[in-house]
Amino acid sequence: MKRTDKKRLNESLREQSQELFGEIIAELREKQDLSQEDFSYECGINRSFMSKIEAGQTTVSLITLMKLAIGLDMKASDILIMLEKRIKEQTAKSAKKPKA
Repeated sequence: MKRTDKKRLNESLREQSQELFGEIIAELREKQDLSQEDFSYECGINRSFMSKIEAGQTTVSLITLMKLAIGLDMKASDILIMLEKRIKEQTAKSAKKPKA
């Protein structure tokens, strides 16, 4: 694989991961009937940063992942497992789509 192809693949995976991670966090928060403002306060994260996380506009650090997991009363590993599963599902769907 060429260096440019690897770079493109890594960029695509990063964007996909951010987007799906944000969707997962928003869904888990909503299941607990928490507003974004209340949840961000609970996690000790700025509300505008939480908005960027849920919109898939930023990558989170391990510390932020831990804060989110604690705020959701979950294991960080469970959130990552959910993310991995969604990435695999999305990749499988993309592989099945015929190219135009």
